[in-house]
Amino acid sequence: MINWYCLYTKAKQEDIVTFKLLKHDGIQIFNPKLKLKKFVRGNLKEVVEELFPCYIFSRFDPFQYYHMIKYTRGVKRIVGNKEGYPFIIDEGLLDGLRQRMQNGYLHLEPTDFPLGGPVLIKEGPFKGLEGILLKEMKASERVLVLLNTIHYSAKVQVDKAFLAKP
Repeated sequence: MINWYCLYTKAKQEDIVTFKLLKHDGIQIFNPKLKLKKFVRGNLKEVVEELFPCYIFSRFDPFQYYHMIKYTRGVKRIVGNKEGYPFIIDEGLLDGLRQRMQNGYLHLEPTDFPLGGPVLIKEGPFKGLEGILLKEMKASERVLVLLNTIHYSAKVQVDKAFLAKP
């Protein structure tokens, strides 16, 4: 059955794997990138980073493409359970990311929420709940959020765009 799955790639191989897999008609790839401003050698520059380093999303029929994708150079594994069955990624999660993209990139706006301050979740499945902003997220922690989402963990972290002051 054709669904979205998550591929774990070797470091900095996301674009290479994307290019290789897009050569096949029955495979779609979603490799979200983030455009943000960072200090590089003392200068503020706009840089592009993977939203989820070492992870890309692929839509395919596992009966037809599983073996080929699993052994594509640059792919470490298809994210799944201990028995080897891949986790199906909810298309709504990917649609939510696509909706926030502009010109092919996600743009993070600086937040004016103080650390430790109260926040209200204004969108998404946790709409209406209040919480406390614990910390800003780094790229490596975005991966943690992805894995928690796939494994349905109870730990709740939401997109900054979903926050409002209570």
